[in-house]
Amino acid sequence: MLDDITFKDPLNTFTGIEKYKLIFWALRFHGKILFREIALDVYRIWQPSENVILIRWNLRGVPRVPWEAKGEFQGTSRYKLDRNGKIYEHKVDNLAFNFPQTLKPVSVLDLVTACPASPNLTFSWGSVDSNSSSWIEFYQAVKDTLDQEEGLLPQDCVATCSW
Repeated sequence: MLDDITFKDPLNTFTGIEKYKLIFWALRFHGKILFREIALDVYRIWQPSENVILIRWNLRGVPRVPWEAKGEFQGTSRYKLDRNGKIYEHKVDNLAFNFPQTLKPVSVLDLVTACPASPNLTFSWGSVDSNSSSWIEFYQAVKDTLDQEEGLLPQDCVATCSW
């Protein structure tokens, strides 16, 4: 991978290898906190052209809520390669969410005690421009703190794994 790799999804664009590593660290971090079980299945890998690799995947999990719930979503990761075969862009698209059609009724108390105070992104510090993100800074601060605590969270399995 090149140092100037760009990651794109429907909501974000990040450039730089350190930000790329950090966003996947943040995904693993949230996965361990928010889900009892979580797994990423790779369904297909193919190369439609010399400079593109496509991966079709499915992410499924059981969230940490007091009622029975499961969720999953599928997507495609498109990796663009330079002349030397190095990845310079990773784009996630074709997202499809598959949630259960029937939900068990729960009390308001269950919802209040099970959910965080805000489902929205509420952290912010410093200025945010097209090349930075307060969330990147926040994740870096959390990662640095955990690294100082001798890695309280395992750092293995970047792409395909089950926790």
